[in-house]
Amino acid sequence: MIGRVTSLLTALLLLVATPLVAQSVVAHRGHHSAEGATENSLAALHAAQNAGIAIVEIDVIITKDMEMVVAHGPRHSYDGRSVAIGNTDLRTLRSMPLENGEVMPTLDDYLREVKSMPNIELFVEMKVTGGDIDQERYFEMVDTKIEEYGIAERTTYISFSRELCHLAAAHNKRVLYLGSDMSPRKAAKLNYTGINYSIKIMRLHPRWIRKAHDMAMEVGVWTANSANDIEWAIRHNVDYITTDNPLLVVELLTR
Repeated sequence: MIGRVTSLLTALLLLVATPLVAQSVVAHRGHHSAEGATENSLAALHAAQNAGIAIVEIDVIITKDMEMVVAHGPRHSYDGRSVAIGNTDLRTLRSMPLENGEVMPTLDDYLREVKSMPNIELFVEMKVTGGDIDQERYFEMVDTKIEEYGIAERTTYISFSRELCHLAAAHNKRVLYLGSDMSPRKAAKLNYTGINYSIKIMRLHPRWIRKAHDMAMEVGVWTANSANDIEWAIRHNVDYITTDNPLLVVELLTR
């Protein structure tokens, strides 16, 4: 009997000691499963806002003629034709519509919409694919544009590139590392805001969540689409749940 009481008290103490966080849904490339939307489209952005989803994840690539576009890449396909975005000019890319008929949005197009949506935050995935641009110039271009639209306080940078994450951290930006291959302690030493790892990797290292929180770091997972993965992330107190099924995450969070 005493042993059972001791075990119960220990469990309660661990529960109390675990800090609760406000868990957020991140619409991966926007709410692209909504009617009339597709990945990284303006329709997917508006669908996220209409659904009450506060954070939208996008990808930014720089074209051959040094224009910034919102696209996952590294290639874009239309009507049987496929091109490398980083090696293609904007005019050509805009002549190849997205699956919902929209033209590929530039970063200007996207940020103009976000500026008019004060409740929307962005997770901006930084990636350099093709072209002649180096990572430092890439970061400067993207960050300058975000500052220009006055939404820096609503922006978190994410990247698999350690160099791009280093640049963001050096400029005192919010940045989450995506690589899934770095301990929270090392990420903290690099002054990253947090880690945002594959749900498969995080399930192998659940202690990283608590360790990151103990160092006042944030934790996200991607891409949690099944009810099983989403419920796991909720139970383990993950801060950000990136998903292609944002409405399912909302439903499970509000049960």
